[in-house]
Amino acid sequence: MQAFLARYRIGVSRAFFAVAIALILFTVSAWEPSGAVALALRALGFALVTVAALGRLWCSIYICGYKNRRVIQDGPYSVVRNPLYCFSLLGGVGIGFLVGSLVITALILLFFIWIYPITIRDEEANLERMLGQDYLDYKAKTPRLVPAFSQFSNVEQYTINIHQMQNAFLDAVWFLLAVPILIGIDLAHRSGVLPAILSLY
Repeated sequence: MQAFLARYRIGVSRAFFAVAIALILFTVSAWEPSGAVALALRALGFALVTVAALGRLWCSIYICGYKNRRVIQDGPYSVVRNPLYCFSLLGGVGIGFLVGSLVITALILLFFIWIYPITIRDEEANLERMLGQDYLDYKAKTPRLVPAFSQFSNVEQYTINIHQMQNAFLDAVWFLLAVPILIGIDLAHRSGVLPAILSLY
């Protein structure tokens, strides 16, 4: 199973997100829209999605032009080896909260927990082959997914590849675009324009 996921993780991810999108389109939150739980979930979801988008941009500053070419260990990469995945996880959970469904949030969280470790192991094995002892030294002192904030270090100046940074911006902005899209879907459900098959907590 691990070998299959390592080889076909992109296809598996696309299939999962197709199912998640279908759930979002054809289910509605069972919480009262103006109730405290629904409002709290949406507020937390918006905060997490915003942090995810800004965090991914922050990470991209350090890898644009350097990915797979040298060990990156400044900024967010000084406290955790896979900060992009950490922020993506926050964004995925945030989307689940924005939908107002703990069920969808749990499915997203379980998917990340299932596929991320396999993906990370595969990528780190490739980095070990490409970067050698420098990466092994970095790996030995920097946690994989749980940030060690006390290790934070940074540089005063940094040169980046602008073209790659523009692409990274477009990649990160999708998290923020999810907010108006999900609001529109919710309004379509509430007005009856988009039928909802199930109500999920």
